[in-house]
Amino acid sequence: MSLRGVVGFCILLAVVVGASVQQGRQRESDHRQVLAHRGEERRIRDADIDFFARRVKEDPTGAIDLAKLGGLYLRRARETGNNEDILRAERAARRSIENRRRSNSSGYRLLANSLMGQHRFAEAREAAFTLTATDDADLTGRALLGEIDLELGRYHEADSLFNRLRVVRNQLTIAPRYARWAELRGRAGEARRLLADTRRAILSREDLPSEQVAWFDLRLGEFALRMGASNEATMYLAHGLQVAPDDWRLLGALARLAATRGDARETIEYGERAIAQALDPATLGVVGDAYRTLGDTGKAEEYVRAMETAVATQLGPYHRAWSLYLLDHNRRIPDVLANVKAELQERRDVYGYDLLAWALYKSARFPEAQTVMHQALAVGTEDPLLQRHARAIEAAAAGPGA
Repeated sequence: MSLRGVVGFCILLAVVVGASVQQGRQRESDHRQVLAHRGEERRIRDADIDFFARRVKEDPTGAIDLAKLGGLYLRRARETGNNEDILRAERAARRSIENRRRSNSSGYRLLANSLMGQHRFAEAREAAFTLTATDDADLTGRALLGEIDLELGRYHEADSLFNRLRVVRNQLTIAPRYARWAELRGRAGEARRLLADTRRAILSREDLPSEQVAWFDLRLGEFALRMGASNEATMYLAHGLQVAPDDWRLLGALARLAATRGDARETIEYGERAIAQALDPATLGVVGDAYRTLGDTGKAEEYVRAMETAVATQLGPYHRAWSLYLLDHNRRIPDVLANVKAELQERRDVYGYDLLAWALYKSARFPEAQTVMHQALAVGTEDPLLQRHARAIEAAAAGPGA
């Protein structure tokens, strides 16, 4: 290469390196701005909580302020994973309803949502049913009731509710619940399109908290992750993290994504960042498995013990992620089987039947597992997890050499 060529190459290299450094500085600056914005949102939220708490103390007979206070508690619970805030929200809802039983849609809606956060779905349904009975024009209330029916496995009731909501399915408060119904009913493509359309519609809005905007990235990222669309999951989750860099749910989802790629170190990195925000049992299990993959069995067992502690402190029934973890690792199978059977007395949904079928399979009760798995598949849900379990159970029931 001539001297002129060498000089030209050096200049080009300097330009490229300079541009890369500048881009890095810009990304760091943008990251700081996002964190500052998140901090300001939280400061305002906590100030609002203090404001409405004072108003409630000054006038304990009101209903609207209690519902607003409870709604803020629920928002903070979603962001932090703090169970105590969910209980505060429930108490605020009950006090609001005690003060005003009629014309109090916000109180009943808050009560239903706070009970759902504790997986007390039957009680949540009572509150949502009262809401729809007293305010037939409340479409969000109908969608909420439909969502609870899905959790309880009352699919025919959910079908009736969501079929009537089809014309308004694009509304922000209805779209996620309608999409979940479509997904469970075997229309995964429709569910994904609706979520993606809703996400595009809210990206330009400045009146929504960053947590709510990032939630749609989380939902779409988890959807793609379940369906094995790794690149799509990466795109959504990475964008969500740009909006909410410290969101424990996004970090946990990224840990699970890294685990599917076999990257144990990245799994641990994302997982431990998530756990620093909230002790999510599912994330603890994923990180523990990553340590086991790296040969650190002592650290892996520490995470299993931490996972059990986190499950013991959760609100509501036994954590399904913990049950699935125990079954997949061939631990305490009789205990899980008994717990799953007890939960199915009230909550007869697709994933409850799938968990029971998997517990029976792990107990070597293959014909029973096959029968129950057929119930899990009867709704038509498109989920690779269900298909994997079904294939394993069918093969075991057929016997060797089949």
